[in-house]
Amino acid sequence: MTYQVLLGIVAALWVASLIACAVAFRWSFLSVPKRFASAVILSLAALVIGYVGLMHFHFAASRTVNGQTQWRIDSRWFFIATLAFGAATLIYTLWKRKRIAHDA
Repeated sequence: MTYQVLLGIVAALWVASLIACAVAFRWSFLSVPKRFASAVILSLAALVIGYVGLMHFHFAASRTVNGQTQWRIDSRWFFIATLAFGAATLIYTLWKRKRIAHDA
């Protein structure tokens, strides 16, 4: 598999997980009725994608010229951000649900 294809797959998974987190956060923040389960599922999906990207499906490349590394790319750092954002979204969704249920 070429590096460009692998980089494209990794980037697509990363963007999909960020979109899932953003949608889940929006639904939780706006307290959209009947979207609690969907928000939790999207947050969990982002966590799973982050875990898989971090542990199993990552991309690392570097370029060395004359013994000096010019640049290095490691997709694990992107998936750490996905895990953090997914966890924060899940925690916020659950907290918001508990607060709404407590106020009612």
